[in-house]
Amino acid sequence: MRDIDEINELLRPLARISPDEPGGRAGGARAQALFADIIAQERDTTTAAALPRRPRGRRFGHRALLGLAASAVLTLGAVLGPSLLGGVATSYANSAVEIHEEADTYVARIKDPYADQRKFSEAFRSLGLNVELRVIPVSPSAVGEIVSLGGGNAPVNMPIGARKEPADCDLADSGCFMVVTVPAAIKGTPDVVHFELGRPAKPGESYENDWQSATRPGEPLAGVKVSGRTVDDVLAEVGKHGLSAEFRRVVVHEGGYTVEPLAADQVGGDWIVFKVIPAREGVVGLEVTAERQTGLEYAD
Repeated sequence: MRDIDEINELLRPLARISPDEPGGRAGGARAQALFADIIAQERDTTTAAALPRRPRGRRFGHRALLGLAASAVLTLGAVLGPSLLGGVATSYANSAVEIHEEADTYVARIKDPYADQRKFSEAFRSLGLNVELRVIPVSPSAVGEIVSLGGGNAPVNMPIGARKEPADCDLADSGCFMVVTVPAAIKGTPDVVHFELGRPAKPGESYENDWQSATRPGEPLAGVKVSGRTVDDVLAEVGKHGLSAEFRRVVVHEGGYTVEPLAADQVGGDWIVFKVIPAREGVVGLEVTAERQTGLEYAD
């Protein structure tokens, strides 16, 4: 069974390479050596085909050996990457996201919005894109939206977009996906672009878009006037909508303000509400002051 021995000898080097080993990564020294070894063995096998034929009963084993060698080279392409096999990478996929190039745009399809955050940025970097993507839990109105964008010298109007696929589908359904588009023009630029994409929050998970208003369209208090009213008035509105509230004190500084947690028993009913923000499902946060502050712009 000399053919079996040849097959075993050909495939034995594959066990030496693991994509997670330092030497097994695309373009690594061990990977290149293995690639050259398989090519050389394929060449030797092809040369042998020109020699006098073996008996008919052995031809099938010879063809199987050639097929296995070709399959090994094709499989190895996934380890070595396009830089070694002569291709140019225009797509990438992992368990969280898949990205492909369309004309002058990279299209990223989010397969698992709850995946490890590092997998999203890993996919962009693999294509030479200095993009850091975070997929964060947000309140209902921000799901599927780019909620923040910045970093480096990225222009404010950079055409990074987001949509649902299919359009207007419900992200709670298994067949509905978030899609992000990034201009190919940023490829190779030194500045890192950071942006955040909103995903549905898990039960009990805090929203990370807590700078946005809970009165926006699509939110539980949509259209309700809250800014400038007393805490008692706003709590009555919160109760009508089946919500509960927690509090944050607004501390005004020169040129801006900060907020800090505040226990409910420290808040007076006549305190003034500056803003109501989404906290988590069924809960809103009231940003309040003990009295009306001239440094704050109330949405009266």
